[in-house]
Amino acid sequence: MTSRNSDRLAKLTWRERIGYGLGDAGFNFYWAIIGSYLVFFYTDVFGIGAAAAATMITVTKVIDAITDPIMGGIADRTNTRWGKFRPYLLWGALPMMGAGILTMSTPELDDTGKLIWAYASYCLLMLCYTVLNMPYNSLSAVLTADTQERNKLNSTRFFFAYFASIFVGAATPELAEYFGDGDRYSARGWQMTMVIYSIIASCLFVVTFLTTRERIQPSLTQEKTNPLSDLKDLFTCRPWLVLFVLALVFMITMTLRGSSAAYYFRYFVERPDLLGNYIGLQMAGLMVGAMFASTVTKYIDKRKLMMSLLCVVAILSIAFTFVPKPHSNGVLDVASNEVQLDAGTLLGQPHAEGDTYQWLRHDKIFWIIKERVPLGETGPNLNLADAKGQVISVIRTGADGSVRDSAELPKEIIWMFALNILISIALGFKPPITWAMYADVADYNEWKNGRRATGMTFAATTFSQKIGSAIGSALMLSVLAVMGYQAGQMQAGASLDSIVYMQTLVPGLFALLTALSLVFYNLSDAKVESIQQDLEARHS
Repeated sequence: MTSRNSDRLAKLTWRERIGYGLGDAGFNFYWAIIGSYLVFFYTDVFGIGAAAAATMITVTKVIDAITDPIMGGIADRTNTRWGKFRPYLLWGALPMMGAGILTMSTPELDDTGKLIWAYASYCLLMLCYTVLNMPYNSLSAVLTADTQERNKLNSTRFFFAYFASIFVGAATPELAEYFGDGDRYSARGWQMTMVIYSIIASCLFVVTFLTTRERIQPSLTQEKTNPLSDLKDLFTCRPWLVLFVLALVFMITMTLRGSSAAYYFRYFVERPDLLGNYIGLQMAGLMVGAMFASTVTKYIDKRKLMMSLLCVVAILSIAFTFVPKPHSNGVLDVASNEVQLDAGTLLGQPHAEGDTYQWLRHDKIFWIIKERVPLGETGPNLNLADAKGQVISVIRTGADGSVRDSAELPKEIIWMFALNILISIALGFKPPITWAMYADVADYNEWKNGRRATGMTFAATTFSQKIGSAIGSALMLSVLAVMGYQAGQMQAGASLDSIVYMQTLVPGLFALLTALSLVFYNLSDAKVESIQQDLEARHS
């Protein structure tokens, strides 16, 4: 028994932390595109109605969530020379690659055929995701039992997860446009983007397998149980029940923020060219929060820290609701082949005698790096043919020598970006902290019941996350359908208001609810330290 758990409080090397973290980077090449772009892909690229997409995503995510506890029970009872959880990173990588590519493929089908394809391909993708991700999550609890080492491990993990999300958030519209021959709504562009992402992810899963080692194993004298007994232990465990509610509500918050952003920038801000910047900086903020999580938790109890940060998120999100629509577009992302542009509309000021103009086209290099190419027209109006997908701005030089550039961001957009970054930094603390708390709960259950079921503990938690994600997606799409959303057409009235609220007010209210749920969490850091000492004594 000693040899099985003699290094349960091991100090992890940077090689192992980074190797483990790269695995979550791999998962986020799938998860980030699902969370931020899948709803938009289904409605505006594949052509599925909002109501039908809402039903489909809800049903498939519920089915997927049910498979989590099943996979948890299987993983807990897996025994190989590589351990219980690591082998699945090898066995499941290629099937998930295929499922991801099929999900982002758009065969020529009628409306019913499209729905059947979406149901089948998305269900397959999420099943493959479960087979890999559930054991990966559980792996963090068996690398070490040291609380601070777990905090460091999960901070490293989410640094890489958010780094990948930054890339996916920023690069997806650009890659879709590149592979779609200049059309960011091209089906081929989205498919080829997923091909690249899935290849990278598969390589990262192999790296995680090769660089990690499972150290904590159930006692040889642990009685054999069935998965239902493991679930019963969880549903009588108060700390786990609180984390279950927290994960559910938090995922609703994140899903609403992520999936409504594309609609928010296309229809409210009317600057879809800024979407990649917004999502990318959102992920950068999350990454910054994750980086500081392990340091701050040395001084502040995890529960108290999470409650404070979620209240900050609620306040900032509610304030976000009051940021008004920009008074002028400034830059136009052309959505049709032929267009006539008026400088006064872009600048928000009428033409005056003696004004001269320089029209410019924004040629993208990558993400926020763009080159502005002068066009020949110098008058207040510009007529373009074959202009779909081009981004146009104008510089006006007045008779008095004053210069006004329409590409300068209005203060309203600056406020949107500032609040988005601050909210994201506060939210970034949550994942590394709560994943360390899940590992604490697995130890608590072993200490309390004499049985260790790491896989089931994490699987039942991801079940709540997926249900929360399903509720978030369904809520947004259902509201859009009820409010009269029509894909590709400018929104107004209740439809436009609902898009704004889904990006701002509603996530804030859910964040407040999440903070309140933590009042009932009774597993303090001091108690966890005491439990670890007892478990170490039992295994020595």
